[in-house]
Amino acid sequence: MQPEYQPDTVVIGQSAPQMGQATTSPFGTTMVGMGRPMNMMSFPDSIISVLTNYVGFEGRASRSEYWWFFLATIIVGILVGMIDGILFGWEYTDPTWLSNLFNLALFLPTLAVGIRRIHDHGKSGWWILMPFYNLYLVIVEGEEMPNAYGPVPTNQLN
Repeated sequence: MQPEYQPDTVVIGQSAPQMGQATTSPFGTTMVGMGRPMNMMSFPDSIISVLTNYVGFEGRASRSEYWWFFLATIIVGILVGMIDGILFGWEYTDPTWLSNLFNLALFLPTLAVGIRRIHDHGKSGWWILMPFYNLYLVIVEGEEMPNAYGPVPTNQLN
């Protein structure tokens, strides 16, 4: 069951928020001042954001937050694998204690940011179990408007 999205409250006698002019592009019509953020999240901000919200499955994650964290995981994983090889050997049967600990430590943060990325499309986090469809969802830009899972990601570290 998806949580209900609660719109901002309107106070009687107060003017409604002003909407910008509509702009058209080959991808459709969008309102100025609405939609996705113009800038993407920086590499260190995305790592800090994911690790501080490591078991936060609520909310939404932008593409830049997800993919910067994915890149950082790959880079550090290769380095930890090399350290494992130096310490324990390069054979297939040699232990990989550090790599296993690294993967275990990042399991929940990676799962949480993946589910938040799926939420950016307005879909339930259970869609992460669909192998090819979830790959499509993490690649494509999310919804431009607030959805049942929260407002549009700001791409800024709070």
